[in-house]
Amino acid sequence: EACHHYDIGLLPWSVLAGGLLSGKYNKRHNGSNAITSTSNSRFVRFGEYMKRWHPNFASKTTLDATEEYAKIASDAGLTPSELAIGFVRSREFVKKNGSVIVGATTMDQLKENLAPFVNDVALDEEVLARINEVYLRCKDPCCSL
Repeated sequence: EACHHYDIGLLPWSVLAGGLLSGKYNKRHNGSNAITSTSNSRFVRFGEYMKRWHPNFASKTTLDATEEYAKIASDAGLTPSELAIGFVRSREFVKKNGSVIVGATTMDQLKENLAPFVNDVALDEEVLARINEVYLRCKDPCCSL
C-alpha cells in the first residue's frame, strides 16, 4: 500500500518460494512443461533450505496450493514459473516502477524465468480469479507450516 501511495516501485525477491512455485517439486506436473527437480535442486541438496517452503516440511495447504497454481498455469499454456513471475509483474506497484528478482541454478531455469519478461505474460481475468481463489485458501504459506 505504501508503494502505491508514494508511487514507489517494488523489487520483490524469491517470487518462486525458493523453487517451490516452479512446479518442479510437485508430485503431479499437471501436464505442464515445467522443469523437474534433480539431485542438484536446492530443496534436494539442502534439506533445511528455506524450510518454510521446503516440500518435506511445508503444510498440506501450502503444497495443495502449489499444485493448484501449477494446474492454473498449465490451463493457461504457461509453466508454473511463468505464471508466478507473470503474476508478480502484473501488480501495479511492480509493473509501473519495479521489477522482479529471479534466480536459477541452470541455464534452462534462467531462460524459463526470463520468458515472462521477453514475452510479457498477460493474465486474463479468469486466470487472475483462479489465482485469487487459491490465495484466499492459503494466504501466507510461509506461516502455515
